[in-house]
Amino acid sequence: MRKLDLSFLIALSLILVYWVIILLVPEMTSPLVSFYYWMLDVATIMGYPGVVIISFLGNAAILFPLPYMGVAFILGGIRDPFFIAFLFDPWIIGVLGGLGATIGEITGYALGYAGNRFIDEDQTNGFLQIIEKYPRATPLVLWFLAATPIPDDVVIIPLGIARYPFWKVFIPQLIGKIMFLTGVAWAGRLSLEWIENLIIGNPTSPISKSIEVFVLLLVIVMIYLIVRIDWRRSDT
Repeated sequence: MRKLDLSFLIALSLILVYWVIILLVPEMTSPLVSFYYWMLDVATIMGYPGVVIISFLGNAAILFPLPYMGVAFILGGIRDPFFIAFLFDPWIIGVLGGLGATIGEITGYALGYAGNRFIDEDQTNGFLQIIEKYPRATPLVLWFLAATPIPDDVVIIPLGIARYPFWKVFIPQLIGKIMFLTGVAWAGRLSLEWIENLIIGNPTSPISKSIEVFVLLLVIVMIYLIVRIDWRRSDT
């Protein structure tokens, strides 16, 4: 059995154990949700610098879908309790948050770059050949992932493994993240109360916990398949 396959099976086992534990303990709040509330407190107290820090942390967490965009959403719509004025500008939140998020996302690229030596050279070269064959598609995919809530790690980590040029990852990600977080902040400005309930919901409910586990499983499976596929054979 390859090291990659063994690592994949171990990861799946750990996630399933985690899922069983959080379902068997109904009052247990997900550590990711607890971390979310901590991020919100930090961003509210620190202001715009907090937006950069939280966006960085939310994207630097490899594989774990930390809801950092919820912080941008709430800060975009939060008001001063005395003057009823908005405390933060959605445009500034988008730019600063996008910068922090992009820097954080690059940790996945660095992880893949450093982990290149653990992957079969044929696998790496085959994946890189596919990328080079469709040079315009990769930046568009990176931009699309950055401009949506879809986890970026499923592509960024394999790109790091393939030693794809750093700037070709950074620029599309930066543009997409700024667009995404600006839109999220403006959504908070326009509909904070309704969207907040929709996104956060009840963090202790079985549905919320299962969604968290499902997203995590999806990311791990997609990364495994991208790295595991023989790209040279699939291109013939």
